[in-house]
Amino acid sequence: MFRAGVRIDSAGFVGPGRPAPLNAVQVAARRGLDLAAHRSSLVGLGGRIGSDLVVVMEPTQARAVQGLFGRDGHDIVVLGDLDPEPIATRAIADPVEQPQAAFEASYTRIDRCVAELGRVLFPGVAGR
Repeated sequence: MFRAGVRIDSAGFVGPGRPAPLNAVQVAARRGLDLAAHRSSLVGLGGRIGSDLVVVMEPTQARAVQGLFGRDGHDIVVLGDLDPEPIATRAIADPVEQPQAAFEASYTRIDRCVAELGRVLFPGVAGR
């Protein structure tokens, strides 16, 4: 799915070490992903983000990354902006403390947007 040399990390703005919510684990499992051992990480430990590209779920996160870590806005993408379907909001809803249907909706939108990100970053690469 990803090209050699591409490294993907996940981090957030809320405390590290938290397990994924049960609904997240269950919905991910139905999609073939195992989140049982996943634990959250804080973004920018050590005061910097070493990624070439930062992908966020909402515009406020993009502004926070710019302000806290001095990142140029040109290397930050709001993932929802890549949705190939009509959107009501740029933000991808955080389904925490919501029913499984909310996780399904968020994961479905993330899947669409990530597929589009792959097409943009790696045009002509089959098998995504």
